[in-house]
Amino acid sequence: MTDKRTDIAYIISHGFAARMLLQTDLLGRLIRKGYKIAVITPAKNDQNLINYAKEHGIEMIEYNPSSSLWQGEYMRIRKYLFEDIKKNAALWEKHLRDLKMAGSFSRRFKIQLYYVLYLILNNLPFLRKWLAGYEKKSLKDPAADELLAKLDPKLLIATYPMNLPESRLLYAGNKSDRVRTVIHLLSWDNITCKGYFPQLASRYISWGNIMTQEFMEFYKMPKEHIYNTGVPHFDLHKGTQGSLNYKEIIKAKGLNPEKPYIFFALGAPYFSPTEIDIAEWLAKKIERDEFGDMQLIIRPHPQNLSDNKADTILKERLKAMQSSRVVIDWPKMLKSSSLNWSMQMDDMLEFAYLLEGCRLSINSGSTVSIDSLLHDKPVIQPLFDAKPGLPWWQSVDRVWDYTHCKKLVDLGGVIATKNFEEFEFEIRRYLDNPAYSLARMQQARFEEVGVNDGNATERVVEAIETIINLH
Repeated sequence: MTDKRTDIAYIISHGFAARMLLQTDLLGRLIRKGYKIAVITPAKNDQNLINYAKEHGIEMIEYNPSSSLWQGEYMRIRKYLFEDIKKNAALWEKHLRDLKMAGSFSRRFKIQLYYVLYLILNNLPFLRKWLAGYEKKSLKDPAADELLAKLDPKLLIATYPMNLPESRLLYAGNKSDRVRTVIHLLSWDNITCKGYFPQLASRYISWGNIMTQEFMEFYKMPKEHIYNTGVPHFDLHKGTQGSLNYKEIIKAKGLNPEKPYIFFALGAPYFSPTEIDIAEWLAKKIERDEFGDMQLIIRPHPQNLSDNKADTILKERLKAMQSSRVVIDWPKMLKSSSLNWSMQMDDMLEFAYLLEGCRLSINSGSTVSIDSLLHDKPVIQPLFDAKPGLPWWQSVDRVWDYTHCKKLVDLGGVIATKNFEEFEFEIRRYLDNPAYSLARMQQARFEEVGVNDGNATERVVEAIETIINLH
């Protein structure tokens, strides 16, 4: 590797992508193998990226284009143009939410008009195909062409292809005969919940069997173009196996390190608007010794830490729950970064230790379910509203219908509960016998992320090396 070309250009437009690439030193491993790496990002101010790039000699390039077409209204319309929204719970929910929360007659009329357009296009696939061609033309960007001409990468790897900068760069890479494009997704829900990617790639790096099947089903990708590797940042979980470091962490938070605890990861209120009520219900049960010596750690979602009025109220309710038995594990957000959900580098390692020490894990359908399974921890999902009566599009009940969540429940990876009675029953059953569904949990984990051996990062490196050496 003596030429001046960049070997690999990774696009990082989200904090979770940064976590995936930096936490287990994926980029550093590629550099130590002799590859020249560049990072393309819309957020050159992210301190994690700044520090990592400086330490490893990585070229960091800012690319943050604007587009009159891709701003605002088009992103609302897009699902009607290209998706069968009635067959996708995540997209149908967005349609109903937009319709119900439209603040004016004209806004409601627009959304209803979009829906009529969807009905027409759903029966006219040739017209939908023409629109897809028009959309691709809108992705042309001389700045993206110039950037790739300057870097001249052998591989261009996108992590969040629904993002405009990533789609434009993929478009530029796909039309170049000097660049091979790759998609390496940052999350398990991107294929089934985000809508059809504006740009595809020539090769794909997959979390596990389920994601591989989804690439084949939704994008008709041949299996030989998909590399099933596992998830790099999940390797951290394997490294904490058997460790007692969690005792020092929970002691510092004010809990008794010799007593057991439940870990409750809250979701964003958008998905589970009454989950805070369920957390308060559980905290009171624990305070009354209804689960013996049990303690409780509650971790808010990063989205809960903004400064809007609703989140300020939620934060105050969380603070009010704190006691000698209940503590809040506040996510360590990275300040002054324009990357969504960018976390301090040590946050995930502490999170992994806390999962290693817990008796069971609770969440409402987030990736924490898979994180927990990597520690063989039982997962209970309270998929019910503490206050009944919410419409489907607003209720956590709709999570039952999300494709990625339904697959995990159907595989037995998690136990989903429909009311407080079921929730309490499952908590008590798991506390009495944590291993009662262990075999199904481990099989579900394997389908999602493959072998739990702590070597996913190395498998990604091997996949990238294989792809870069293709003729």
